[in-house]
Amino acid sequence: MQNKKKYIIAIDQGGTKTDIIIADHEGKIAGYGNDRDFLASEDIKKYPVYFKKDRRVIRNIRIAHTAEKALSAAALKISDIDSISASCTGADWKYEYELGIRNLRNTLGIANISLYNDCIGALRGGTDIFNRDSAVLCLGTGANCALKNREGEELIYAYYLKDIHQGASAIGRYVFNAVFDSEAGLKGKTLLTKLLLEETGHSSVDELYMHISAGRNENEDQWEPVYKEYCHLLFKAAIAKDELSCKYLDWFCRGLASYIKLGAIKLGMQDREINLVLSGGVFKNASLMADLIYVNLKQDLNGIKCIHAHFEPVVGALLLEYDKIYTGKIPDKVILVLEKSCMEYNLIRLINPPDLSA
Repeated sequence: MQNKKKYIIAIDQGGTKTDIIIADHEGKIAGYGNDRDFLASEDIKKYPVYFKKDRRVIRNIRIAHTAEKALSAAALKISDIDSISASCTGADWKYEYELGIRNLRNTLGIANISLYNDCIGALRGGTDIFNRDSAVLCLGTGANCALKNREGEELIYAYYLKDIHQGASAIGRYVFNAVFDSEAGLKGKTLLTKLLLEETGHSSVDELYMHISAGRNENEDQWEPVYKEYCHLLFKAAIAKDELSCKYLDWFCRGLASYIKLGAIKLGMQDREINLVLSGGVFKNASLMADLIYVNLKQDLNGIKCIHAHFEPVVGALLLEYDKIYTGKIPDKVILVLEKSCMEYNLIRLINPPDLSA
């Protein structure tokens, strides 16, 4: 009797999204699912209390929702799954790993589970992390930073990464505050004012701030912007040489670089060659930011090399499982099949990422 084909569920879950792929041991992706439709789905209607109050419960509800889509796309059942490799938000403190594995087992009914912090999947999606000094900066809606040395020691900043550096949300919030400060005379004029008013459809800064702070009339509710959606305005203004935007971007990048510098010293990597992987949605459209981070790092870390992640983080989660299956080195033929599958599912971030260390 022929052995049953083995499949892996790979999960990437950040603060606002979940991606799942199902792949065999030979690199072929059989199915993909995400939870971008979750807020409009019937699943969310079943759990209104949990959605507001219990982040761990809702994370696993989102995983169950996404896994069902991926299994359906792959024409497989959960009984076809041999193992799970999950790179997830909420795996920060030591106890959360055991708890997260237990919750995943209860959610999906699979015993063989590996759980990693979500930025470790992003790191593996950009570089080999065995016997190598490496680091990752993930900038999406939020942010995280991690380093791993060739001895296997790991440093994940998690909650120690400040709110002012939390990715697109922090940048978008700055855009609004810069416009309000400029209007109040606390800062000089900025192109961000024009860009933000055009983007939001308000006629003046007064109208915009009124809408946010009190509502524009007695019958209107206050408007709470989704700040991450305005992150791109900062880069647009910086490219146009807006002084306020350029100064902020330089400050922001120096702050991010400081995490890498201090982490490298802590792990004894400061005099070695380090592969720094840049991952997350912000870096897809912010080459100026990548350049500034590299310039700030190169001053103290001569061996730093910045590379854009090649694969989306969910593929990094899969590679972490392949690393366990194929001890030593993943076979070239598996990587070739995986590359082809990832192109079919749009899971390759950049086909030929620029070398920022040149």
